[in-house]
Amino acid sequence: MEFTDFFKNQVSIETLVESMSEGVVFIDNSGKIVFVNSKANQLFDYKEEELIGKKIDTLIPDRFRSVHSSHIQYYFKNPKIRSMGDSSSKLLAKKRSGEEFPVEISLSFLNSNGTSVGMAFITDISPRVKAENELKQRNVELDAYAHTVAHDLQAQLNSIIGFGELLRIKEDLSDEKRKYYAELIVKNGSKMSSIIKEILLYASRGKEELEISELDMNSIVSEAIDRIPNQIREKVSFHIQENMAPAYAYAPLIEEVWYNYIANAMKYGGNPPKIEIGSSLKENGYCKYWVKDNGKGLSEEQMKHIFSDPKKLGKKIIKGHGLGLSIVQRIVNRFEGWVYVESTLKEGSTFSFYLPSEVNNKA
Repeated sequence: MEFTDFFKNQVSIETLVESMSEGVVFIDNSGKIVFVNSKANQLFDYKEEELIGKKIDTLIPDRFRSVHSSHIQYYFKNPKIRSMGDSSSKLLAKKRSGEEFPVEISLSFLNSNGTSVGMAFITDISPRVKAENELKQRNVELDAYAHTVAHDLQAQLNSIIGFGELLRIKEDLSDEKRKYYAELIVKNGSKMSSIIKEILLYASRGKEELEISELDMNSIVSEAIDRIPNQIREKVSFHIQENMAPAYAYAPLIEEVWYNYIANAMKYGGNPPKIEIGSSLKENGYCKYWVKDNGKGLSEEQMKHIFSDPKKLGKKIIKGHGLGLSIVQRIVNRFEGWVYVESTLKEGSTFSFYLPSEVNNKA
């Protein structure tokens, strides 16, 4: 049998439509559904034949229905093959449960014996939209991280240059002073090297397994505070709990969490800043760690956005390029922990994070 004969004799429109990977919905010029394929039933969670006779508006969110009927009338007056919507907008469809999901829709038509039937080819693009949103969030995080790290590196570099200049121009320095300044240069240079390693680690996270170990939190907090320039640090009153509870994670990334929390407490705290740092062991197998400041505090609305998108808080609340707290959240989530903030206006804020107090190898 010739291939063309096979199509003429064996393949019906219904067979072709049923074989498609897209949902296909046929409507008449009144907008009533006259046929759907199995994929369309699957997309919208309807049983076979259940959609037949219903209005196409059944599959559209209520807020869009008022204009949709006029679109149908216009299409049947000027039927052609085209995409529905435009590149700047996302189309939404509605499942039987009322759940909305993003779709792409292509329109076509059939004419037979003076009767026109419209066809909509529907593709669920939820996975793609989710990936796009994750990429946008990732870019926001990277932008915040880049500014945070650049500022941190600049602070260490300024210290190195400053102490180097003292060694160069101060000929009457004692050997003890020279040794002291040289040690500070080495210390700041080592910290820059550590920061660069952490940048590379952050960029490659997810590609390599991390070395999970029991963390000495007091030591990690001390390292984070040491990254803050002396002239800023000496203006802050720190109260750090001794012998903080240990947890299990990857030390360099948790140092980033502490550094962000502490730097923010200094930036947004009172004048002068007073910072409390501590921990407590939770009954559910997690440790809670916190940084409390004496700043202006946050409103309920501000707390909703502080980790996800600090830019929504406005320039009067966020100084500079952002808090980097979305990065903190992602780091802590990686170790199956979570972040939290408690705050009262005019009474300061307490930023906390939770980590497993037992070994967790899922990072």
